[in-house]
Formats: sequence, C-alpha cells, structure tokens
Amino acid sequence: MQSLSCKKIIRSLLSAVIVSAVMFSMCSCKKDTQVCQEEALKLTVIMYHGLTDKHSRQNQYMISPDSFEDDLKFLKENGYHTISVSELILHFKDKRPLPEKPVLITFDDGYLNNYTFAFPLLKKYNAKALISPIGISADEAEKEKYRSADWSQCRWSELMEMCNSGLVELGNHTYDLHKTGGGKNGAAKMYGEDEQEYEKRLKEDVITANEAIIKHTGKTPQAFVYPFGAKSGSTEEIIRSLGFSAIFDCENKMNILTSQDDLYHLHRFIRAEKTVRRICSENE
Repeated sequence: MQSLSCKKIIRSLLSAVIVSAVMFSMCSCKKDTQVCQEEALKLTVIMYHGLTDKHSRQNQYMISPDSFEDDLKFLKENGYHTISVSELILHFKDKRPLPEKPVLITFDDGYLNNYTFAFPLLKKYNAKALISPIGISADEAEKEKYRSADWSQCRWSELMEMCNSGLVELGNHTYDLHKTGGGKNGAAKMYGEDEQEYEKRLKEDVITANEAIIKHTGKTPQAFVYPFGAKSGSTEEIIRSLGFSAIFDCENKMNILTSQDDLYHLHRFIRAEKTVRRICSENE
C-alpha cells in the first residue's frame, strides 16, 4: 500500500511538472509573438507626382502646393516624422532607431515643379523626400529653352541642389522605360520577349540611369521605383542583383515591415486619391 501511494505521489508530481512546462512554453511563445509584433515597423509611404498652382491642371497626378503644405503641416502637428530611404535601410541593416510615427514621402518622374514648389516647402518644414526622375527626361531638360513648372522636368543641376540639401534622395525610375504602348509597359517584360533579352534590356537601362545619377550628383541610388508599378515575374530578382536595397511599387497599402527583405515590396498610398490626413487616420 505504501509503495502504491508513493507511485501516485510521483505520478502527480510528474503531471504537475509537465503542465508547468507546457504553460511556460505557451507563455514564452506568447511573449515572443508580442516582441515580434512590437519590433514590426509600421510605415506609411505617400506617392506624389507633381504640384501645380493652376486649378485647371489639378488631377490624379497633380495637386496644389497649398495641399502639399497642408500635408506637411498635418504630419508635423500630429507627431509624424518624415524619414529618408537611407534611414529606413540602416534601421534594418544596422538596427539604427527611427523616430516615432515614421512617414516616407516620394515624388515620381522628377517634374520641375518638384523643385519650384515642393522643395521650398520641404525646406520650410524640414521634411525629407525621395524624388525619382526619369533619366532621359533629365538629360532632355538640359536642352530645353522654354520651361514650365507644369510640364518640364528637372535638370540635373536642380536635382543635385536638392540632393545637397540633405532633405532629398534620388531613386532610380529607369532611364528610358517610362512608357507604355507598342508592347511596352514600364519595367515589365515585353510580349514575346525571351528572358535573356528582357534581362539584358532591363539591366542596361537601369545601369544607364544609375550612371547618370552618379555622374551628376555623386550619389548612388539605393531605391528602385517601378514605372507605373509594372513588373514581371523576374523583375524583382533582376533589380536586386543590381545592388538596390529597396523597391517601391504602386499598391495602396500600409507597410508592416519585419525584416530587410520587406524593403523590396514597399507599398505607397496615392496622395491625389486621399489627403494625408485621411490616409494616416485610416491606418492608425
């Protein structure tokens, strides 16, 4: 009888140990999950194209300078902080801290109005932005005799001035692939084009754009921006092989970033569709 009681006691103790171990494991998993959730970076990226002070020209790509200033005011007054692509990359690469409520501002195509209207406001509010010019358009702007903020592109000297301010970085938006029609759609593969031809064509164009940016600004782009958001199955792999650390698309989504690899799928809210106030309030 005594031996039987001892066995019961031992069984009870073993059961208690097993239950404790399971509970500890569950708590640990829950704790680890919380840590992962806390470490995930919630990043809002806003996509602009151009600014115009002519109401008749305002559309899904062009908003007024006053609207852009309202955006910057809202961000500043509500505790948001604009960050650069470099800061974002270093956050994941070297664990460098970012400010609370980070926001990334981007301008596609490199319109002259980015320099005449947006740049003074960036300086006024000490805000940072990524501007991604079309390489061939910047080259052609050098030859233009008559220019307009509504349709002209930035010259390399203007892009360099913005870069030197410390507020603007340049992204690679291709040299001459920003076009559609005739089987072409941005950086995507053309109909009937084999993989080797496509890789060669894309690499040559993107490298040409990089070389132009380096030549005129002395700085190597770290981000690639898909023209029109168009891509094919192998596009990302090709772009990554060229040394870029971030890629931007045109999907209207919030970014929840947990690793450096997530920087190759950065989504952007189209500003002309919603105000920054609304974008931020819907994604708090």
